[in-house]
Formats: sequence, C-alpha cells, structure tokens
Amino acid sequence: MFFKKIPNGYLIRLEKGEEVIESLIKLAHREKIPGGFLYGLGAVKDVTLGYFDVAKKDYVKKNFSDEYEVTSLVGDIYYLEGKPGVHAHVNLSGPDFKVIGGHLYRAVISATGEFFIHTTDETLQRRKDPDSGLNILDL
Repeated sequence: MFFKKIPNGYLIRLEKGEEVIESLIKLAHREKIPGGFLYGLGAVKDVTLGYFDVAKKDYVKKNFSDEYEVTSLVGDIYYLEGKPGVHAHVNLSGPDFKVIGGHLYRAVISATGEFFIHTTDETLQRRKDPDSGLNILDL
C-alpha cells in the first residue's frame, strides 16, 4: 500500500494481491482516521458481495472469482465498538461488460486500486439498530 496525506484526506494506491477492505481498515487504524467518505476504482478479483435482505435482517453473500473493473466504489470509514471499519458499496464490470454490485465484503487487487478518503473532523460512530438489524450511523 502506498498513501499520501493531503489537506482534506488521503490518496491511496493498493497493489496487486492486497485485499481492499482489510487494507483500508489497517490504514484507518494506523493513521487514526476519525472517519471519512471513501471513493475508489481499479481492478479486482476474488470478490465477495452482499445485499441486505430486509425480511431476514441479514446479508445474503455471493462470491465472484473472475477479474473485474471497479467502475465505482463509495463508502465510509467508521467506528463500531471502538474499532475502525469500512462500509463500501461497489459496481463491477466483467468481460461481458455487464455490471454487478452490492455491499463489498472482500476484493483482492488484480492490477491496481486507487482510493480517496475525504476525512471528517468528528469520529463517525455506528450502532446496531434493533428494528432493521443494520449498523447505522449514530447521529
């Protein structure tokens, strides 16, 4: 991982073989990032996506092993029970040019990944919402 602190956040480049979510969480912990909004693009493989089943109050996950172009990644850096986390959604395009997307659980960089974290001044906290089952922003 390569990163550069800039006045309003961080520029990050992940290299082939690095796992996206894990790497971004390590950066947040190392740099003591209180919170922020995340944007990214690149190329990935070995992806796990999910979508939230409202009736079951749980995520349904699916693995994708092909290589994909990250056409859009958005999310945030937050804290839950004192630990940093990444909540990200992603759109991916494969060799058939069809787009898949959802909640990003895991993705391994297959070529490069470029990310921007726009940091916040205050810590973004999440808490478990008993009605939905989601970890929602605690505002």
